[in-house]
Amino acid sequence: MRRLVIAVDCDDVLVATTPYFIDAYNKAHGTNIPLDQSHDGSEAVWGAHRELQVKRLDALTKTEEYRELGPTRDEVAILRELSSIHSFHLVTARKQDELELTQRMLERDLPGVFASLDFVGWTGSKGEVCRRIEANVLIDDNFRHLQDAVKHGLPKNGAILFGDYPWNNESDESLAGMRRCVDWNEVKVAINEITNG
Repeated sequence: MRRLVIAVDCDDVLVATTPYFIDAYNKAHGTNIPLDQSHDGSEAVWGAHRELQVKRLDALTKTEEYRELGPTRDEVAILRELSSIHSFHLVTARKQDELELTQRMLERDLPGVFASLDFVGWTGSKGEVCRRIEANVLIDDNFRHLQDAVKHGLPKNGAILFGDYPWNNESDESLAGMRRCVDWNEVKVAINEITNG
């Protein structure tokens, strides 16, 4: 069985962060932002200008509720099983100031599963990281990161668009050789197919 190098995004792949942020933001600020508008940064949606939105969201990352977020029990079981065969690497767009919090979450919920941890921030290239670690697979909920990774040499069949979210409803034509997995059970099937393919 071929051992794969698998890069995994954190937010909305390992951890359901966007639903947390939307729910917590709505409760704290009396807004009614629906999940399908969560990636629309307009003042009309968020009830605040962009600078204030960022400040409010940053405050939510300091809460105990945010620190307690993690993968589900089923996801943990799948990741542990797959990591006994493959090499997993966390590649996240989180900001560097969330490093310690993210490390604590991994140590608490997924000890020994990830061989490395890379923070690229909102503007960095996950494709460059995938090329450096020689990744065969990238699992991400953001189509832009998958395109970047393919551009940097990731095999198209190793580009997995994770989840069925309002912000990643790419068409089959857009995916063109990539694949969508709505949950970690489907990821497990895809990894097994790539391994044996």
